[in-house]
Amino acid sequence: MGVFRVPVKVRNWQNRYLPSDRQGKEIECEALVDSGAAEFALPVELLEPLRLEYLGEVRVYTADAGEHDYRVFGIAEVEVQGRVCQVRVIELPHGAEPLLGAVPLEEMDWHISPAEKRLVPNPRSPEKPLLPLV
Repeated sequence: MGVFRVPVKVRNWQNRYLPSDRQGKEIECEALVDSGAAEFALPVELLEPLRLEYLGEVRVYTADAGEHDYRVFGIAEVEVQGRVCQVRVIELPHGAEPLLGAVPLEEMDWHISPAEKRLVPNPRSPEKPLLPLV
């Protein structure tokens, strides 16, 4: 599959419930579309301004065949080309590239067009996401 990036907006989902002095900032970045990754992941320098709550740690298998423990934060509201989902965020080391993995892509009902190197809406639901219940 060809490598490509998409613009992403990320917000702290809890901002709607927090006093203004505890709210995180919205960030915008380019994320690598990676169907081989499961989660949404941000480097620490992009994660910190969101002020997400620490949720714990997960063991992650990386492309270099390594196993690493990473911190997890949430819940983030992720927007890609007008479609939105709420997901947890894996913290990556400083300078790493943001990753948009399979879970948020499925939640937003995006399909990957490898030939065109872009995301396309599910043909069954071009206007808004259509999710299976089971």
